Amino acid sequence: MFVRRVKIHAIVASLTLASACGNGAGSGNKKTQAPSTPEFVPEALTPPAPRTIVTAKGWHLQIAPERAEQINPKLVYVFQGKGTTLSWDIGVARAAWERIPLLRSEAFPAASAAGEVLLTGNSSGSALAAFFTCNGISMESILRMGQLLSAFPEELVREDSAAKIPEIFNAIRNGQEFGRKHDAMLPFIDQLTGAECMPRYPTVIVASNQDINDNRPWLESNEHRSRTFHVEDFSYSERTSTFTTKSFKVGKICTYFADPVMFRYLTEQMTQEERLCDVRVMETAADVKLAVLASIAEPTYFVPVAEPFEAKLERYHSDGFAKTRRFYNGGFSMPGVVQDMKRLFPSARALGTGRWEYGMTEVAAMNSWYDVNLNTVQANSRWWLDLETFPAPGKELDALLARPQNLQGASLVKRYQDEIAMGYRRGIECLKQKKPCLSTRKTVMGRDLYKPALTRPAGQPGGAEIKTRQGLDPLLQ
Repeated sequence: MFVRRVKIHAIVASLTLASACGNGAGSGNKKTQAPSTPEFVPEALTPPAPRTIVTAKGWHLQIAPERAEQINPKLVYVFQGKGTTLSWDIGVARAAWERIPLLRSEAFPAASAAGEVLLTGNSSGSALAAFFTCNGISMESILRMGQLLSAFPEELVREDSAAKIPEIFNAIRNGQEFGRKHDAMLPFIDQLTGAECMPRYPTVIVASNQDINDNRPWLESNEHRSRTFHVEDFSYSERTSTFTTKSFKVGKICTYFADPVMFRYLTEQMTQEERLCDVRVMETAADVKLAVLASIAEPTYFVPVAEPFEAKLERYHSDGFAKTRRFYNGGFSMPGVVQDMKRLFPSARALGTGRWEYGMTEVAAMNSWYDVNLNTVQANSRWWLDLETFPAPGKELDALLARPQNLQGASLVKRYQDEIAMGYRRGIECLKQKKPCLSTRKTVMGRDLYKPALTRPAGQPGGAEIKTRQGLDPLLQ
């Protein structure tokens, strides 16, 4: 329904054939034949054919014809997941569109084609990253996204943690996966991408690798899986046996779903050791849809998603470790997809749409199941932002999270509109000169607790540390 728009205008002449001049009654004139006029058949209009780019490893990838192969983004726009309060991000998107000329692709198509804006998303934020890379960033597309969300049934994503507890314990008791199937989400995702989407922007969507990160003993019938997560490089190691401390790395916690241009940058300019995630290419609408499904498949919400085309995936290689089939289980491992993007493009400014800390129950459960502290990876991602339009603690955050249960119809639409308005007001407040909205970094005796291990440009271990928390002043109008 919402396909990539190719602005080709055709003028089709409407030809009216004159009727034959017949004899008038008793005219005596011979019947004359109208001159034969060939019927005009307008030429079929088809979108320009994609072109092929080749990676250093011989991959032949398809991109839109107007896309530049070499890019140097000025803005990394980070859609941070928020469950059903994704409406906040739509309001922020409108504020950003008004304040950042670079985002107005309709007015600045060359900037869009040249890749001056890089879109990233995790979890529910992947839906927005997918929608805007397929449809462009304009006031029309922002309003359309608000309309799509207003028709989204809230019950598809149950936010009530108390209601989930019995479901989770029942799954554990029976050694099963928990979560719903994605079937009910497919119509919504189909509207996000359409049938012919080819990413218009450099785009990266993250999904966690269940085949690597899963450490839940009740799903293993033979033995307890003992895997340890390392936030320094987002890898997992596994002990060689139960009675030893020796271990070896088995893979990365996550996968970047990247458009072909970003796929090349991520695979050619970063080593697998320093890159935080595996990389999977997005060439078609089907690839973009898979990325969204993989990123929203959060534990307790939806069941994991299987990778249907392993050939499109470049994953971490570890000698002696047998690869198993890839399954994705949500974007929880990287609450802000920005670290590797800033390391590839150090001069870019990073704008996050905001995320609050996770609750104790969520943190404890995910730490037990996957050896991941959600608030640690959250702070690790946030470290890289130059501005973050997070809800202000107190009344604003409370108001956003205080959505009444079981809203339907006009009441739910009105609530979504109110949340969009909240995000817009906060976006306008934050996107001002010399007003970088950021959370406070946590330090102990001058030591930054969540400073990432890799803070220098990719491939430059001796380079200067990348600057962050600078605001967006050079990009604001």
